[in-house]
Amino acid sequence: MSENQTSVPNHAPDSHCSSCGTPYGAGVSGWPRTCPACGTVAYRNPLPVAIALQPVYDTQGTSLVVITRTVSPARGGTALPGGYVDDREDWRQAVVRELKEETGIDAASRDVRLADAMSAPDGHLLLFGLLPERPADGLPPSAATDETAGWHLLRRPEELAFPLHTVAVRAWFEGRY
Repeated sequence: MSENQTSVPNHAPDSHCSSCGTPYGAGVSGWPRTCPACGTVAYRNPLPVAIALQPVYDTQGTSLVVITRTVSPARGGTALPGGYVDDREDWRQAVVRELKEETGIDAASRDVRLADAMSAPDGHLLLFGLLPERPADGLPPSAATDETAGWHLLRRPEELAFPLHTVAVRAWFEGRY
């Protein structure tokens, strides 16, 4: 930093207007919020999450692919493969991208159909994409990734790391998808 520059404090996220930079002030909370200087109205929209329901079959029956998380939140927990939809990404592409990133399993976005959409209490919108059933022996071996300890098969409904994953898994096993 040069001697003519001053350091700018690191403000909390969403504490300033994204249009003009004016601080919202201590009394402003909740959404939407209006900038006191320029009048711009800011909204907090749900963050979409794409989640894969990948059924597989083998001699023991039909099951779902799940992962063991190695990142927060829910480190060490079992979950369906999934993650945030990237900017300008189709949610179906996000389903197959997340499936590939977290399991190594390839799928085609054209094969994804919407099984369910649920809103989480924290404001996230979860889009559950159902893929066609496939044979387990055609899947790549389970291997650790940047975010998982690998994948395995869920043969019956059980509590998962995220409550809405549990709801979706139960619905799938009950034949509602």
